[in-house]
Amino acid sequence: MSVLLVGCLGIVLVTGAFLAFFYSHTDNSIIYDGPYEPLRGVEMSTAYASELELAFEAPGGLLVRALHQWAGLAFLVVAVFRLLPIRRIPQVLPVLALLGLGALNVVVGLVATGAVPAWEPFEQVPTIWWYSVHLLLALMTAAALIVAWRQQSRPD
Repeated sequence: MSVLLVGCLGIVLVTGAFLAFFYSHTDNSIIYDGPYEPLRGVEMSTAYASELELAFEAPGGLLVRALHQWAGLAFLVVAVFRLLPIRRIPQVLPVLALLGLGALNVVVGLVATGAVPAWEPFEQVPTIWWYSVHLLLALMTAAALIVAWRQQSRPD
């Protein structure tokens, strides 16, 4: 199961980096002039236009987006199943840290992509900082998984 966790994490990191190159987080309005005919000439945010660019112009964009989503979901499911057979109380702390970091990672990821608006004090933070925090939290989640895995593998 640990190999699945590492594989899913690697897929999420690589596809996330690919998606970050195409996504624009700004709310500026533009007139769409891309390859998708039904929306040509429609006013929309640059964030939505960048999603359409990823879908229709980036090579394999929709595939990479689907891989990112499904690898992230598989990562969470495998992590939960990997950490289920807890037999000792000291192992609860890494699990709680993992759940907390995972939840915080999801929130930062949603704010970084614009799916959830940032709170007012954080609206002026550049997108690159949100992505950096998101990546740092992903690495901290991986570290918490490694600590929990090593504690479970330790002989009694």
